[in-house]
Amino acid sequence: MNNLTTWVLAVGICAGVQAVAQEQVLTMDDEPHHSRVFSNEYCRVYNVSLRRLEETKPVVHEHDWVRMNLGGSVEQAWGGTVFSKAGYDDPEGYFVSFFYPVSRLSLRNPHIEPYRALIVVIMREDDSRNRWRDPSIDPFAQKLGPGVDPHISYVTTLTKTSVEIMNVQLLSGDSKELHSPGVGALVVAMSELKLSPKQQDRESEELQLAKGDVHWLPGPAHAFKNLEKEPARFVVAEMK
Repeated sequence: MNNLTTWVLAVGICAGVQAVAQEQVLTMDDEPHHSRVFSNEYCRVYNVSLRRLEETKPVVHEHDWVRMNLGGSVEQAWGGTVFSKAGYDDPEGYFVSFFYPVSRLSLRNPHIEPYRALIVVIMREDDSRNRWRDPSIDPFAQKLGPGVDPHISYVTTLTKTSVEIMNVQLLSGDSKELHSPGVGALVVAMSELKLSPKQQDRESEELQLAKGDVHWLPGPAHAFKNLEKEPARFVVAEMK
């Protein structure tokens, strides 16, 4: 076999491997460990579930997205097959992560404990990276944590041009008003919830959610009061 033939075969093999790898990249709707639990014109919500040693197929994220851990932790491979620990994946779910589109991402659970997370896909394109002179947003911030003291009520906020993400904890009987005008708010329960939402000077019906449930509230973000004895933890994604 001469050098030219060897080179042609090598190029063909590489092209074949790349083609196969490309074919294996799926949308979240097609990847078996992702399941869509909510959808409207502003956002889509997916549940991600991995048991011990399970691994997702490579997934494309075509839009900006937010990930919230509900339990466990994973390793991840961005754009390839080399897995590394996701340091921001907090098993208790106190941290919320915002991401820009990515062409290929795989998750793997190497632990005994099952892994579960929720992904909120933001359908409107975010322009935060081009607004680095705008003091009202932090274009490079991608992680939102709890308050300074996790034993008190708090609201921490990450502002983007397409979404306002609010990480909320309310102690028993406490209430907070969320000042964020938008077209609608997605509430994600990070613990068992029994809340009393309030909007435009009127009380709404009680909102009771299990951990991992989501609920859509039209219009600007509400004020919320915790009606349970235990602290209420939830994330509010106000779409703009």
